[in-house]
Amino acid sequence: MNQILKKSPTELSILTTKSSFNSELEYEFFHNFQSPHTRKSYRIDINQFFEFLGDHFKQVSGYCDIKRVHIVAFRNWLTDSNNAPKTVNRKLAANSSFFDFLVEKNILTFNPCTSIKRPRQDVLSPTNDLSDDQIAHLFSLLEDLKGPGLLHRAVIYTLFTTGIRKAELINLRLKNFKVQDGFNLIEIRAKGGKQLTKVIHPKCAQVINDYLDYLKSTGDELHLEDWIFRPSRNPIEPQHIIKPLNPKSVDYIVKSWCKKAGIHQKISPHSARASYIGSALENGIDLYKISKDVGHASVKTTEEYNKRRQKLSESPVFGLGFLKKSKK
Repeated sequence: MNQILKKSPTELSILTTKSSFNSELEYEFFHNFQSPHTRKSYRIDINQFFEFLGDHFKQVSGYCDIKRVHIVAFRNWLTDSNNAPKTVNRKLAANSSFFDFLVEKNILTFNPCTSIKRPRQDVLSPTNDLSDDQIAHLFSLLEDLKGPGLLHRAVIYTLFTTGIRKAELINLRLKNFKVQDGFNLIEIRAKGGKQLTKVIHPKCAQVINDYLDYLKSTGDELHLEDWIFRPSRNPIEPQHIIKPLNPKSVDYIVKSWCKKAGIHQKISPHSARASYIGSALENGIDLYKISKDVGHASVKTTEEYNKRRQKLSESPVFGLGFLKKSKK
């Protein structure tokens, strides 16, 4: 069993009660998730659990040997390894989903993850967001970009003015960018397989169209199934650029331009999402509308992004009526 458990995340094998490899089960479980990102994450998280078993519980020789005590030990090990509560919960959820699948297939009689207490999802390192002034300055640096630079401009405008996630941006196709009743729209497949239709600002639509016009000017024939954001060059395969932008390229674009704008705190593409939510809340947009717009399942998740309103000058202490009354 240890030999199987030591496989890399991309080679994770599903064991049956006889500890034999079953490719059909593996295919059925992982391909039930539509998102390639989700499949990859689940593979990594489940494989990590089995590697943990192989290192610490060598007496476990099959699925039927796995007990709640092993899940508790895994949870505590993750916590002691300084994983964030959200990370721990995600890994437990991935394994719980896997064990539910095994119960459904009559390989197990119960899910050992059931009733395992999970850590509170307090954010240990909240995502840094940008102020409205910082974003305006960032945008000003992009105005004179031409040619391939229009890709960078379009990526940054789209992230900051829509609040979509990096994976959602990468998977945008031309067919997802449209006009309806005079409004510019993008249709995205959000986290959890949700289908969202978002209105985008006319300025963002103009920036995307400028970028698409550049692609056409280079001789590229654009098709509705093509990805909107694609690499401008491919050193390894120069002819193979009709593919989605690499996630690391999105990281580079955001970080490098923020650095040029004099923004030196830790910034990521997710900072654009936090900035979108924070700016909308600060400027009086209803919390529920924002939560629905960005595809959050709960307004509590949206509230976690709202760091701007935590200003000392807005403390309730300054609104106490009995301190405002003048003495007679």
